[in-house]
Amino acid sequence: MKLKACAKINLTLDVLGKREDGYHLIDSVFQSVSLCDIVSVEKSDVISVVCTDTSICDKSNIAYKAAQSFFEHTGVIGGADIVIEKHIPLASGMGGGSADAAAVIVALDKLYKTNLSQQQLCEIGLSVGADVPFCIVGGTARVCGIGEQMKKLSDMPDCAMLLIKHGEKMSTADMYKRVDAFPQQYFYTQPMVNAMNNGDLNAICKNVFNAFSSVCKNDILINDIKQTNACSVSLSGSGPTVFAIYSDIAHANAAKTKLEQKGYSPIVAVPSKNGIIE
Repeated sequence: MKLKACAKINLTLDVLGKREDGYHLIDSVFQSVSLCDIVSVEKSDVISVVCTDTSICDKSNIAYKAAQSFFEHTGVIGGADIVIEKHIPLASGMGGGSADAAAVIVALDKLYKTNLSQQQLCEIGLSVGADVPFCIVGGTARVCGIGEQMKKLSDMPDCAMLLIKHGEKMSTADMYKRVDAFPQQYFYTQPMVNAMNNGDLNAICKNVFNAFSSVCKNDILINDIKQTNACSVSLSGSGPTVFAIYSDIAHANAAKTKLEQKGYSPIVAVPSKNGIIE
């Protein structure tokens, strides 16, 4: 069975504060995009993972852990041969690993005919990683708490995006420490939810925000992207990927050409209504 596992971006990422256990509370709008890994899963007696990125072809791969969790939760005796064709850059803030894990859980449910509900699939996903449930559900959703609370929203209006991973990923823990020193004064997620439910792309672009942007050192990249007349520019997750929104594919492709001339490697994408595509 072969599935497409879609990347995600954060249209907003508000940091509301920190719990006593050290976890940070977020309020965010997640959006699936068309950039995807190809995940093939077949029944087997054991669990194995082969990936086009040879650095993650072992038990540390979150896809391996997802298969383990599926069998533990369902009580099914079996295994899985997993092959991952990577297109989502590693450590990019676009949830590539979570997407792969989500695809494995969905595939195993179908292969072993366990007929789990979406909620049950998400419960298995949450045991592997906070972003996995969203990647199972996909589309557009508000994600709260420490990532475990999710509510589907209206689909994002038609548009196009550029995704640029440039530079090395900083530790998410370090990024949160920096954000703690500069508490947010205004929160963007509720206005983004309103704009999304109204299908208002202009308002959506005005409310794009990421709390990590203030502590991420990518001013040159963001300035270069802004020169392409993007409707909005922001960070995804804790970076280092920066995304830009354009009204249509033509404008995104024109911007891609300009940015390639400056040495960047942009990827053109569009919003996806699903996280996993068969």
